[in-house]
Amino acid sequence: MNIGILGGGISGVALLHYLKHPAEILEAASSTGGLCKTIWKDGFGYDIGGHILFSKHQEINEIVDHLLEGNINRCKRANKILLHGRYVKYPFENDLGSLEKQDTYECLMGYLLKDYPKPKTNLKEWAYYTFGKGISEKYFIPYNEKIWNIPAEEMSLEWVDRIPRPPMEDVVKSALGIETEGYRHQLYFRYPTRGGVEALVKALEPRGPDKTLTLNYKIRSIRRAGAHWLLSDGKTEKKFDKIVIAFPIHEAISCFEEVPKEVRDAVNNLRFNSINVVLLAVNNESLLDKSAVYIPDQSVLPHRVCFMGYFSRHLVRPGTSSLIAEITTNPGDGIHELTDSDIIERSSADLDRIGILNKKDIIVSDITRCRYGYPVYTLDYYKNIRVMREYFKSIEVDLCGRFAEFEYINSDECLRRAIGLSERLNQTPI
Repeated sequence: MNIGILGGGISGVALLHYLKHPAEILEAASSTGGLCKTIWKDGFGYDIGGHILFSKHQEINEIVDHLLEGNINRCKRANKILLHGRYVKYPFENDLGSLEKQDTYECLMGYLLKDYPKPKTNLKEWAYYTFGKGISEKYFIPYNEKIWNIPAEEMSLEWVDRIPRPPMEDVVKSALGIETEGYRHQLYFRYPTRGGVEALVKALEPRGPDKTLTLNYKIRSIRRAGAHWLLSDGKTEKKFDKIVIAFPIHEAISCFEEVPKEVRDAVNNLRFNSINVVLLAVNNESLLDKSAVYIPDQSVLPHRVCFMGYFSRHLVRPGTSSLIAEITTNPGDGIHELTDSDIIERSSADLDRIGILNKKDIIVSDITRCRYGYPVYTLDYYKNIRVMREYFKSIEVDLCGRFAEFEYINSDECLRRAIGLSERLNQTPI
């Protein structure tokens, strides 16, 4: 059986790595990686968003250790939330004592006395029910509305299992200034010593005559021909016994010749955010003591900054440090249409204003924009995703990866699911 893997992000590359069947990746870009690429500018490396390697599945941690053997840093999480000029340890509920006293009081009492109805449909209901008024209004809702670029009452509940929820005793202890740690499976993480997160993708890239990687192949048509699938980029036709979609479903659906209108509409109604990643490198080592800072303040353009030198000193020049600022956008929101230089300028000015860096120290800046950054869980998400998945199941096409499956999954889960799919496909006779 000859398998075509349509997309060379981490999911597609991992699938090819673990398949026993002859297979070929078709990737539109000039290199693999997708959102797990590492960009280099004047001696500074940065990822497309903050990537750290951890999993609650120990077998995935062991696989990452094996793939990156000899090229791995082990780091302790040093994430902070910046609220009203104060740094609060992440998760927020585990460091309420670092807030101003009035904020601590309102967050703690709101948590202890919460008496909101069980959430039925949306994230705003869930936040008040889970955290109470103080935490919801001061941090949780503003931050999530900023990163998702949508009101909390318009987001559904399919993804809330990802959100850390500390036990009550931890919340009380933190308000009293007793140190606690939340979300412990993410407390320590892995990161490549050299090469950025892309090093993991490179470690997975195919080796062997039956595993082919074809770059710069932008798929324009996908059609069934008897027992086979025929794909074309307008110049070269490819033939496979089976195909796996591992690139954005919004792009894939337009390549199929005959798709029911209901399915096309369902895919088109799946909302996503674009991500803009701004590199700011400075001429000193002031940006090395934290891993990330979350910024719920709506007046500040980035929602999160990550400090690349904390992950690996090989991503910065000697005597310097850098950060990446993440901004999510959608067409028509007033930010999406800004020029690259405008986004860089506003990001650097905002981060200077809140004290994260000194704008005068910046020596290198850059920006990378990705159309597909985050799947958004709108209120009609489940209805649309069910229609989409049932259709592709009916035509025996598997989906693999964040924007093919259209789920908010990180690189560790992409790897785990790709391995699981490879195991299922490997059971099919060659």
